[in-house]
Amino acid sequence: MQARGLLFDFIGTQKKFECIKYAKAKNTCHVILTPKLFATFDEPLPCAHGRGEQKRLHIRSAIFGFPSVISTSGIVEGPAKPKEYYLYKQKYAQLGIWDREEAKIKQKFKGRFIDYDDKRMNEVLKGYTAQSLFFYITGEPFCKQKICRLYNAHWQEELIDSQIKSHKFCLKHKKTLKQIRAAQLTPLGCHL
Repeated sequence: MQARGLLFDFIGTQKKFECIKYAKAKNTCHVILTPKLFATFDEPLPCAHGRGEQKRLHIRSAIFGFPSVISTSGIVEGPAKPKEYYLYKQKYAQLGIWDREEAKIKQKFKGRFIDYDDKRMNEVLKGYTAQSLFFYITGEPFCKQKICRLYNAHWQEELIDSQIKSHKFCLKHKKTLKQIRAAQLTPLGCHL
């Protein structure tokens, strides 16, 4: 499966959901899973030509809000692949042979990143769904601990470490889960 369609800024689109009935449902966590790519703008950078500021788009795996949205294509394209992968890609693109060499390079780095139709995708989706739930319950979807399911991975290898190899919560977030269960705030009304 390849990413298809337009790349869009979901923050603006997300505001439209505020008008939709289910976005206002109380005690309900809504999570949308989509194959569509979406992006957000970074803080503006000074333009190299001295004419204003330049905003950069960044592909996202998920945007947490009401509703939260998780992009399977964003999981593949958002977190960066190993640096060496991009060196090969740049070299072969300059030679005009990337299309022919891409499969070989992907094979060379197999296991070091999540790809389309990857059997590990479901495990990664569990982690992003957990982040959505933590955002809904606590307002904070991320953890600074690289071994935690809630770690905000910027590199594919970090994503694999936190979601596939560890696939657990850190001690702090395990404790938070116990407190949530004890307070009977478990989000039973979540629609996934």
